[in-house]
Amino acid sequence: MCLNPDSSLIHINLPTKLPVIIENGDTTAIAYLDEITIVDDRIFKNYDDAMRYYTLKRDVKIVYPFAIMAEATFEQCEEAIKNMTSEADKKKYIKTVEKQLMKQYSDEMKGLTINQGRILIKLIDRQTGETSYQMVKELRGSFSAFMWQTVACLFGNSLKNTYDADGQDRQIESIIHLIEIGAI
Repeated sequence: MCLNPDSSLIHINLPTKLPVIIENGDTTAIAYLDEITIVDDRIFKNYDDAMRYYTLKRDVKIVYPFAIMAEATFEQCEEAIKNMTSEADKKKYIKTVEKQLMKQYSDEMKGLTINQGRILIKLIDRQTGETSYQMVKELRGSFSAFMWQTVACLFGNSLKNTYDADGQDRQIESIIHLIEIGAI
C-alpha cells in the first residue's frame, strides 16, 4: 500500500486475479485488506493543554510496562496460590515473589513521580480488573492493605483509585491505544 503524493487517495497493490462472487449477473471481487488505523493530529487550545498532554503521554509510556508486568505477576500468583493448600505455603510464596519484585524493580519504582504513581495505580486496575488496594488485601491481608493505603494517602494518592476509560481517563486510554498499535 502506498500514498500517492499527488492526491489524498491510497493506492493498494492487489494480485492480478481475485476471487469473485457472481450474484444475479453482478460480479463482485473479494479482497481482504489489512486493518489500518488513522491517527489525527492533536489540536490544543493553548500551550498549557499541549504540555499537560505531552507530560501525560510521557508518564503513560513510562508506567504502562509496569502495569503489564503487574498483571502477569498477579495472574501467576493467583494461579500458584490456587493450588496451595497450606496458608504458610501461600505466605511464603507471596513473600518470595515480593522479594524478587523488590530486587528487580525497586530502583525503577523509586524513580517514579507522584503523578506516575497515580497513573500506575489506575493502569493496574485497568489491566487486572482489581484496584491495587484489593490486590494487596487479597495477597497480603487487610492490615497490610490498610498500611499501604495510609502511605499512599500521605503522598496524596489512593490505592483504591479505579480506571474510567470512557470518563476521566479517556486520554490515557487513547495513549495506550497508540502505544499498542505502535504509533508512539
